Amino acid sequence: ARSDQARGLEGEVRDLQRTLLESSDGLTRETLDAELAELDPGVIPADLATLNRDLDDLLEQQRQNAAALRTAETSLQRIAGQDDAARAEAKRQEALARMGNAVERYLRTYTAARLLRWAIERYREARQGPMLGRAGQIFAELTLGSFERLVVDYDKDPPTLHGQRPNGERVTIEGMSHGTRDQLYLALRLAALELHLDQSPPMPFLADDLFINWDDDRARAGLAALARLSRKTQVIFLTHHDHLVPSAQGVFGGQQNVIRLR
Repeated sequence: ARSDQARGLEGEVRDLQRTLLESSDGLTRETLDAELAELDPGVIPADLATLNRDLDDLLEQQRQNAAALRTAETSLQRIAGQDDAARAEAKRQEALARMGNAVERYLRTYTAARLLRWAIERYREARQGPMLGRAGQIFAELTLGSFERLVVDYDKDPPTLHGQRPNGERVTIEGMSHGTRDQLYLALRLAALELHLDQSPPMPFLADDLFINWDDDRARAGLAALARLSRKTQVIFLTHHDHLVPSAQGVFGGQQNVIRLR
């Protein structure tokens, strides 16, 4: 199992390195890390707002230039063959030149905005809280790799929590099944409890029929998470499903007490 886990982690590292190379515009990881370290996150929102305003201004200027071009072309058609045709053609060329400049400025500004958004996302991922990071790891284990981590969409107000699949697809909580939502809430609770136990005296963890909406494989993964928690504090698990007893005995390896209530 450790060997399989090691190979899985090595595959994830290769995938992440390939993704980094594909989206780095040819820059090395060291160069990207250096640029990210020099980035001041405090000025990013203001820079992004300025770029968005510049984009709006450029789009408006592009619309005005397009209207001027259409007017010039209409005038040229009306006076075709007359002495004013040369002047109309000159105006048309001038309008085309202005549009070319506006498009060039738009592309530069749009590219800068995209790079800023990418830098913001990288910064947030690097600085995400320990609870969210740990909850994402537990969630990946409970879902058997169907999800690889948890991410927060800061572009929405208020920010929303999403689960991210290995292919990069993000799923909202509303888009998850009942069982997957149960696994998400358990992952958040366990992550919070682990952080609490690192700083406070242990208290028993009482769980009442956590796995009603879980299949057998994910139920075993949930029991494995409880077994890991039991190394730090006592875990009391209540259930009326007899079929979970053999699974618990297999996961805990005999290090459990089964008490049947009549």
